[in-house]
Amino acid sequence: MSDYFPEEVLVNILSRLPPKSLIKFRCVSKSWNSLISTPYFISLHAQQSALSNSHADPVTDFIVRRYSKNEKAEIYSVHSDCAEFLEQNYIRIENPFRHITRFYYRIVGSSNGVLCLSDDLFGHTHSIFLWNPVIRRKVALPLPDSTFESTWPCMCVLGFGFDVKNGDFKVVRVAYAQVDYGYSVPPKVEVYALSTGSWRRVSGKIPRSWMVDYFWTQAFVNGNVHWVAYRSKARQDEVENLIIVFDMSHEVFDELPLPYTLTNELPFNLNAAVLDQSLAIYQCDARSRSRSCTIWVMKKYGDVESWSKQLHINVDEGFGTILGVRRNGDILLTARNGGLIAYNQDTKASMELGILGTKDSFYISSHAESLALLIEGEEAREQPPSKNDGQCGSSGDNDEDSYERVVKGEVRKQSSMLQYLTAMLEGWFM
Repeated sequence: MSDYFPEEVLVNILSRLPPKSLIKFRCVSKSWNSLISTPYFISLHAQQSALSNSHADPVTDFIVRRYSKNEKAEIYSVHSDCAEFLEQNYIRIENPFRHITRFYYRIVGSSNGVLCLSDDLFGHTHSIFLWNPVIRRKVALPLPDSTFESTWPCMCVLGFGFDVKNGDFKVVRVAYAQVDYGYSVPPKVEVYALSTGSWRRVSGKIPRSWMVDYFWTQAFVNGNVHWVAYRSKARQDEVENLIIVFDMSHEVFDELPLPYTLTNELPFNLNAAVLDQSLAIYQCDARSRSRSCTIWVMKKYGDVESWSKQLHINVDEGFGTILGVRRNGDILLTARNGGLIAYNQDTKASMELGILGTKDSFYISSHAESLALLIEGEEAREQPPSKNDGQCGSSGDNDEDSYERVVKGEVRKQSSMLQYLTAMLEGWFM
């Protein structure tokens, strides 16, 4: 059929089709396979997708991850933010990492249809993956240089996003070596670029501040990665919170002030997030069993005067973690029993959405389909489950339900981190 169309017309038509169709169309002919697999076409397809999404008022898709109690496995699915959100019309995604991870991975972030996964929640093997679940392609990152074998353990914080200027996916890794009083600063910083397939050391000014191990989150906004951090003030018995910014294109650090009322908040009560393409901060009264939370939004990026208190939530029975906000204003969060709920701040009503998982395993992000990793990645298919799946503990754990082991693992990790951080910060805050 391509013989009847000029190449420009064929490219224009194909670039508007969904990735799953294009993967199948590569089998039509060698010329189609060659065309669809070129960096030019992949970039053009991404531009067309962004253009179509910016027109009209599209229905947002979300990717949802949780550790399922019923299936005793980590589950990924895609849901439309329509009236039946999370109750019907969901699409299950193959999970190619089920057989190699202990419980589940941390999802560092999502950008242009690619997820960045890290194994740093339940142990540490420095395993980091980039994964495009739609076209089933993955990239395993090489071992970073700053692993601190001589001073193990260390604390590592990651950032992930797309470098628009250079058309490249990047991962930034901030690694703190452990010392007697905590973790040393400044940390060692490296950047992985998909285009080179390797890590390189970041030079220049490195912030002398800390991020919170286990609890850290990133927000990729305006081409920059953002984390909540804290540092010592002039008086050594005081600290202040701030936002550390890393420019993915120029690979330099910067800082942004938080709203004044958050400057002296306990840092593990703050989450960096993205809300309607704007930088946001979730402030919860306690990370383990929250009863109230305030969402702050930076209305104009870079303007510290534009911080605005967007939402405030009070839930009498308590909740776990805020995961995002729907287009209708409902807030998605985890219930204390591990269920996913939508909370309407006007009616103060909570609605269970029919999906269960361990409280800390839930992750929700807007989802876009792309051809990213088609060239660089390898096939990522889910392997059939074996009778040993989920047996992540010692042989003595075999009689214990795998779901309960995940729950206990989450509680144990959170408790140990809260105790450590509270003891370290007690002299500054109390």
